Amino acid sequence: MMRIGIFLGEGGAPDPLEDLVARTRQVARDGFPSVWVSHIFGADALISLAVMGREVPEIELGSAVIPTYPRHPLLMAQQALTTQVATRGRLTLGIGLSHRPVIEGMFGHSFEKPARHMREYLQVLLPALRQESVDVDGETVRAHGTITIPGATPCPVLLAALAPRMLRLAGGMADGTITWMTGLRTVAEHI
Repeated sequence: MMRIGIFLGEGGAPDPLEDLVARTRQVARDGFPSVWVSHIFGADALISLAVMGREVPEIELGSAVIPTYPRHPLLMAQQALTTQVATRGRLTLGIGLSHRPVIEGMFGHSFEKPARHMREYLQVLLPALRQESVDVDGETVRAHGTITIPGATPCPVLLAALAPRMLRLAGGMADGTITWMTGLRTVAEHI
């Protein structure tokens, strides 16, 4: 059975959170099972989803997608688990690498060896989402600690992936892949 969710971009409203909540209510009334928001250069995706989920309790919520480089994986886990509490366990966390011009030009991070970065990121994020102790000293990611949020449950993690190495990570470590602007033929023949 195919389930179709709705992607909500920021509409340029004076109050983006109120606008997202109003549009989420409409999507729920229209019978769609989920809404998805991106994390680009506007409102924070996880904060938006927490607010949307508190105001509209009958719909699933997802990020499509949050870039990994500017947000440490322990911080991502902390924010995702907090969003899980706010939404009563309805979050799907979509994450991705973003693009070299954004990561290097805007944020000043190296975009060298992105698949290694994502593998190491997931080695921290996934156990942190289960509120397990993390002790990772990778080449691109280092983390030592535990995130504890009472009442939080781990959320599914989808990885933005099209290249073979990233698709292997999505299938082998994460809960699957999430695509954007990808046609049916590419999904059928490549992914």
